Amino acid sequence: MRAEPIVSRRQVLSAAGAAGIIGTAGCISDDSDDSVDIGDYDGEEVTLEYATAPLFGDIEDELKQSMRDAGLHENIEVEFSTGVWGADDQQDRYTQILQAGRSTPDIMLTNFAYTSAFAPRGWLVDLNEALSDEKLAELESGYHQTMVDSMRWDGGLYGVPQFVDIPAILYRKDYVENAGYDPEGENWATEPMTWERFAEVASDAVEANDVEHGYTTTLNQRTIGHQTGYEKVVTMGGNYFGDMENQHGPIGDRPITIDDEPVIETLRMMRTFMHGSDDEYAIDGMDGDFLPSEALGWDTTPSMESFGAGDAVFHRNWSFAIASFGGEEDFGEDLGLMPFPYGVSEDEAKYNGTGGTNATLGGWHLSLNPESENLAAAVELLEVMTSEQFYLDIFEFTGSTPPKPELFESDQAQEVDIMSRYLDTLQLQSENQWVHPINPIWDTQSNSIASEFHACLNQEQSPQEAVEAAQEDVEAIEQKEA
Repeated sequence: MRAEPIVSRRQVLSAAGAAGIIGTAGCISDDSDDSVDIGDYDGEEVTLEYATAPLFGDIEDELKQSMRDAGLHENIEVEFSTGVWGADDQQDRYTQILQAGRSTPDIMLTNFAYTSAFAPRGWLVDLNEALSDEKLAELESGYHQTMVDSMRWDGGLYGVPQFVDIPAILYRKDYVENAGYDPEGENWATEPMTWERFAEVASDAVEANDVEHGYTTTLNQRTIGHQTGYEKVVTMGGNYFGDMENQHGPIGDRPITIDDEPVIETLRMMRTFMHGSDDEYAIDGMDGDFLPSEALGWDTTPSMESFGAGDAVFHRNWSFAIASFGGEEDFGEDLGLMPFPYGVSEDEAKYNGTGGTNATLGGWHLSLNPESENLAAAVELLEVMTSEQFYLDIFEFTGSTPPKPELFESDQAQEVDIMSRYLDTLQLQSENQWVHPINPIWDTQSNSIASEFHACLNQEQSPQEAVEAAQEDVEAIEQKEA
């Protein structure tokens, strides 16, 4: 499965990763027995291996102290194992470990994209059998529910959120003010604008500030079909599978709605943004020619470079990017944040769960290795790492947003440098997130969609031709695996 990479802010910035229970939809056989005997931790001295990413490995000492402050038993030591930083690479790493039946790492930082591959094979502990009743109840009521549900499979729960990544639109306040706009007075932070208004502002700000780009984002093969292009489809009231409740399946028994008007209009809008009003399929009256065609080859880091250099007005990214761009050595309070624009309101949207400001889900979870020889102690550690204290500490240390919405209102969150300026926007956008399909065929389907979207935005085929070709491919994959 595809997901955004996670890295440390200390490295050259790169990005970090459907309500309802996800079921078994697809072709993975399950001959495993998920049940494990966890028992109770008896206080014996034990060292647990925590497999994580550079985002956390770079601040190992601070996190170990936070664990102690949050109540980790004095006889439990934690050894950090920092591996690769990409979500796909991390999945490959875990696949080798879990397939071999290794007993370490005991606890792992995992992505919801792994759920459909790992859970059916019994490679993760069903946390319904491991967590306290209090924690399970808390997950049902106090957490970002889409994030929790993304780790469910056939009634099991295979991860607990460590942090949620919230995508939003970063922008230069000074640039838009130079163009005559008043983002504070118009409350851009919590009142989403339409894509038509967004295009007008972007064009005006490019002209007023003599900058190169109005809007930058990643649109490469990895992201356009399942993330950055898909987001725009949803804000236009469309979806690939009708209502959002169909996201994950059942495969072969759900509508395929790619060749639908909202998707066509999304491609027309993106062509307008990229090629301007001279494009044959541009939307009449909409401003454009401010999204670089180079974005079709950009992943997250390249997409950030022109914005970081001051050459772009708007930029789509995850919440992790705020902490660096908002520092005094960078843009300081000239950095603005706004929720995703939209094409139609929720009331006007064709499909349930679409329309209005909407963004894809990102973020990472904690999961347990069923082959661990120290599962009881690992459960103790997991409970500590999902405490409010630990959530707030990693927010303060890294800017990684807590998966419990109520923590946005806490005193500690309100005092976090830089990030505290943007909590209202982050909270609003976190309430309007959805997750891409989680099933064994999504990677293949999203690649097909991406190829057709690319051909359209490269002006090699019309929006109508693109959606018809994508529809045919996705239907064929669907029926083959049904």
